[in-house]
Amino acid sequence: MLSMSAVPTNLITGFLGVGKTTAVIDLLHQKAKGSRWAVLVNEYGEVGIDGALIEGAGPDGVTVKEVGGGCVCCAAAPFLPVAIHFLLLEARPERLIIETTGLGHPARLLDSLRNSYRGRLDVRATIGIVDPADFAKPEMRENPVFNDQIQMADVLVMNKLDAAPPEVVRNFQEWANGLFPPKLLIAGTTRGRLDPAWLDLTARSDRTAGRTAPPNTARAKGWVFDASVTFDENKLVALLANTSGVTRLKGVFRVEDEWVAVNRAGTAVSVSPTAYRRDSRIEVFSDTLDWDTFEGQLRACVIPEGATT
Repeated sequence: MLSMSAVPTNLITGFLGVGKTTAVIDLLHQKAKGSRWAVLVNEYGEVGIDGALIEGAGPDGVTVKEVGGGCVCCAAAPFLPVAIHFLLLEARPERLIIETTGLGHPARLLDSLRNSYRGRLDVRATIGIVDPADFAKPEMRENPVFNDQIQMADVLVMNKLDAAPPEVVRNFQEWANGLFPPKLLIAGTTRGRLDPAWLDLTARSDRTAGRTAPPNTARAKGWVFDASVTFDENKLVALLANTSGVTRLKGVFRVEDEWVAVNRAGTAVSVSPTAYRRDSRIEVFSDTLDWDTFEGQLRACVIPEGATT
């Protein structure tokens, strides 16, 4: 359970040039007067620019630190705990904003923040910003970094709407609506302006089953598990691959050392790493499955807290 002093923490992510720094500066100017915020900026190069821009444009009550020389999920990772430690110690912030490098896919950063700073940081919604010019390029939607950033985002925002052709906006909305798992919010904005309320959006993330709308004539049911729940990957994949009566299945799960996406259509099953980190969830389509039996089998794949495999 989080302590009362846990600092609300958000990641702002997105590809190069989408307007992350502008968005962070705007958020800082919307914070309550007298409140203390801290910003951790991950610069890819050795010379920090974004951090200087934020520090120069930010209002009173803001402390800025940089982690340079690479993405915090890889080369610069050893410096991350040091930067966070001094930010928390010196600034005593009421909120921490982390702006990730546009070249990174820092899903592991979320793991580190949640696992290594339990009780100190309260990790909330990750904001993913998209430039319509990037989205309009088919090759960009095939870019693994772009896709990881999209998967990570709880709130997905298309920036620079004033420069976006209407058909691009429509295509983005349709595409974003079809993403799985669904986003907490899909929005559009100009000049990087974000609503501070988006920072505290949360999903219903528990172990209670919830029904979904059935596609065509098939029945469907979904389950959502808290991000702290870990599944035994071998047991889980065996269950999802071998359960009879399933016509379609899709899910994301936290397993022992990573997060994976599972897709099944008929008897064909694929398992792949995913950058999604909000919760574990599954949606199953079937005309014949006994839901209570399947739910019991699914829960049997959960690793008890404190146990090892």
